[in-house]
Amino acid sequence: MPEEDSHDRYLRKNLALSKAYEISKKDKFKDKVVRGEVKPETVACYRCKKIRPCLKFSIMETGRAEGAVSVSNEYVPLCEECAPKKKKEPLELNKQQINALLKGAKKGRI
Repeated sequence: MPEEDSHDRYLRKNLALSKAYEISKKDKFKDKVVRGEVKPETVACYRCKKIRPCLKFSIMETGRAEGAVSVSNEYVPLCEECAPKKKKEPLELNKQQINALLKGAKKGRI
């Protein structure tokens, strides 16, 4: 009988530890929406210090102390205004492509 009690106790302990591990493993900023997008959290922005919905972005910071320079990669919350700009859309034409189209139109190719 005492063996069963200790076995049940170890099972409960193992289950509790696994639940605690899963809870600690989750990051508030990494809760994914169904489509794979990240939910913005309402926190203070790292740059403008205003409380707004923010996403976490990776930034590199350099620090200098006593003649040694250290570089660190940190994840900080940034609001939509302070966040790095997204890549342009693939259908958007740059200046060189526009000029090439205009030259083609002048010569009657288009």
